[in-house]
Amino acid sequence: MRKIVLCFSFFAAISMEAQTAQAVQTDTLQFMRDIRAFGCFADSAVLNKKIVDSLAIRQDTLIAHYRAIKPALTDKQVEEYNRIRGRYTRRIIEYRGDRVGEGLQVTGDSIAAKAGRVGKSIGGFFKGMFEK
Repeated sequence: MRKIVLCFSFFAAISMEAQTAQAVQTDTLQFMRDIRAFGCFADSAVLNKKIVDSLAIRQDTLIAHYRAIKPALTDKQVEEYNRIRGRYTRRIIEYRGDRVGEGLQVTGDSIAAKAGRVGKSIGGFFKGMFEK
């Protein structure tokens, strides 16, 4: 009877371990599907402030999940995650750079217009000072 109980306990422990391993594997596969979907959306979306803000929130959620699940990921999965995260970062930097560039262009045009006016004002002042 004792052997039966020990055998049953042994098989139950193995079964629990197998279920836990399967749950972790399912979780890692779901995480990888989520990160791939995130990367595809970030690559293809037309970015505006609202989309960039929602992507940032989603990325924060994925990073928290990644930190919790990282020990269960394979080296290839970690590499793929980092590659997708790098693509996302590049896309956000391009978006922000374009916005800064547009702002600088507008500012530069405004300064050029003001500089022309200021230059004429200063030129007129000096002409007035040195006129006879």
